[in-house]
Amino acid sequence: MCDTIAALAPTSTDAHSFLAKNSDREPNEAQLLTVVPHRTHAELRLKTTYTEVDQVRETNAVLLCRPFWMWGAEMGINEHSVAIGNEAVFTRGGYGATGLTGMDLLRLALERCDSARSAVDTIIALLEQHGQGGNCGFTKQFFYNNSFLVADTTDAWVLETVGKQWARKKVSGTGAISNLLTIGSDWDELSPGAEAFVKQKRLRRGEDRMDFAASFSDPLFTRFSRARARRASSLSSLGSAAPATMATMKAALRQHDDPGYALRAGSVGSVCMHFGGLVGDQTVGSMVADLDKSGPVAWVTGASAPCIALFKPIALDAEGAGMFGEDQQEEALNYWLQNERILRNLHNNYIEKHQAIEKLRAPLERRFEEMMADTAREYRKQAARECFELEKEYRVAVWKAIEPLDHPTRHSLVFSLQWWRENRGLVRRWPAYSQSSENARTV
Repeated sequence: MCDTIAALAPTSTDAHSFLAKNSDREPNEAQLLTVVPHRTHAELRLKTTYTEVDQVRETNAVLLCRPFWMWGAEMGINEHSVAIGNEAVFTRGGYGATGLTGMDLLRLALERCDSARSAVDTIIALLEQHGQGGNCGFTKQFFYNNSFLVADTTDAWVLETVGKQWARKKVSGTGAISNLLTIGSDWDELSPGAEAFVKQKRLRRGEDRMDFAASFSDPLFTRFSRARARRASSLSSLGSAAPATMATMKAALRQHDDPGYALRAGSVGSVCMHFGGLVGDQTVGSMVADLDKSGPVAWVTGASAPCIALFKPIALDAEGAGMFGEDQQEEALNYWLQNERILRNLHNNYIEKHQAIEKLRAPLERRFEEMMADTAREYRKQAARECFELEKEYRVAVWKAIEPLDHPTRHSLVFSLQWWRENRGLVRRWPAYSQSSENARTV
């Protein structure tokens, strides 16, 4: 489960476009920040998660938020201020046993393209050549098709796919996707084989124009994913008279469907998703891409649960970002684990601890935004690294603030057993998780 939103420049106060995403996956599926510089390649072939494709001569610098075991990424941005988020969509017509995953397609497009339109074209070309498929579950079998929201400084597109069939639609102003097909008969372009495919499968819906969503959607899985409610929340957060800002985008990712949410159950209807009960996923990473024409800046949590996580900036150019490089992925994992300890501590007395964290977090995030706004482009990478250094002090302050509030909270037996199993699994996979702090008590 995931949610992606975009706001184009005419609706934002500082003339920037934004793309934001929450990546919802299994609780122990660490999501790593990975920065790859602009490169020239001599090799002819490239191994993705499951399959090989032709390599191109040059690839862009990219910042990726990726599940630790995958080549591809859930979301990312490149040196040309192109940003993409993808979603699992549940469809009729079957899923591919192997091929390019949606995350592979996302990374390949970021590495190869300099505009949102060209990124959509590239995904379509790769999809038609290689197909999509492969298990995308961490500890379970999970197959699905994919949708994409792609944005640059001036344009944004929704691309929805089923196997090798697809529909695309240009975004006007703001847009949002979730775990459902949204393009009906209002598509701007449809794959050449779509009409014949749905007629052969007896799936076609729509009058004169084929309705892509009605033809392909699996109504049962789509309903239980609560994707429609989450997408409505995202659009509502962007639909007011006030223009979109960085604060707007972060707030959209931090939404719970219950304003009094107390982290005592799962929350599949929340954009900020939490694991528990029948909910098998939670938000394990978040990004807001500021698509500034003078150079992209990604605001990332590198952590689960944006409702309590801190957004920090990473400035990207052709040389990379000066942090989270491919040779620093062990550090990237440890970074995610450090933040995970705070989240899991909040299972005890979430409401009071969340309030204590917010008092520390809000002024620091404003300070980060001011630092980046006041810094010349050539010094942004240095300013971003300073923000990550300040986070170290912030993390110490958070532990001091929440430790006095640490008292047992009664949860249901099922919820407690589920988290006991997840905590045990995390320690077994990464023993370093248990070696950090006596404060890291969990449910």
